[in-house]
Amino acid sequence: MTSLTMEAVAERTNRFYSHFCRTDIASLEPGMHFVCTPERDAVLRGYGCRFTLFLLVKGAVCVAAYAPKHSQWMEPMKAYLPETLIAELNRRNTLEKMQLMLFSGEKMHQYGAAKVLRQADYPLFEAFFKTIHPASQTDGWLREYFMEKASKGYFTGYRAGGRLLSVCDAPDMPYMEDEIQHTGIWTLPEARRQGYARYTAALAAHTLLEHGICPQWECHAGNVASVALAKSIGYTEFATAYILKE
Repeated sequence: MTSLTMEAVAERTNRFYSHFCRTDIASLEPGMHFVCTPERDAVLRGYGCRFTLFLLVKGAVCVAAYAPKHSQWMEPMKAYLPETLIAELNRRNTLEKMQLMLFSGEKMHQYGAAKVLRQADYPLFEAFFKTIHPASQTDGWLREYFMEKASKGYFTGYRAGGRLLSVCDAPDMPYMEDEIQHTGIWTLPEARRQGYARYTAALAAHTLLEHGICPQWECHAGNVASVALAKSIGYTEFATAYILKE
């Protein structure tokens, strides 16, 4: 295993989001860029839906990638400034505003009682999952999902008192599988604001880097706690995305 450098992390993060935009973000000049692509009509693995519009704002660069079916109403907007474009798109459809993060370097090197979860830890994870999602029907998929991701070392958890208090999982990725991995985080309500999620997420990022995998984090822009958690373990703001999901 070779730990991934921050240069490689930045390159992969840029390349990952370039897939959504269907253009290389790093090579773009400041200003507006419009990309009509059938890729935005594809159902995305890990999301189970289509991002028929993906608008990314990174500094002075704004990219609007959209499915061909939106061409008729996107064409007149090509003269708009980013703020006007976003306002008009939100008027037509409710867009999800997401904060996209870039891992810039580890800030933590101690992880308390957080551990990488192994396949033998499935009973603990199942009990944790059912506590977090009491109405969910697992029907065998949960075990299959856990076993696959745990075999790669992608699950971390904070264990105390014979149970898991916080868990980082690894959803399926729509692009660049085995190069970049999103980190999801769940914490039991009674265990929040005690540092368990921070230890668990920091270990998740560390473990991914050791396996040569780029850590990836994104959340709703209004989720202040998630953004703060990400920043506390080494992420910085990369870009903002406005997404129309169908």
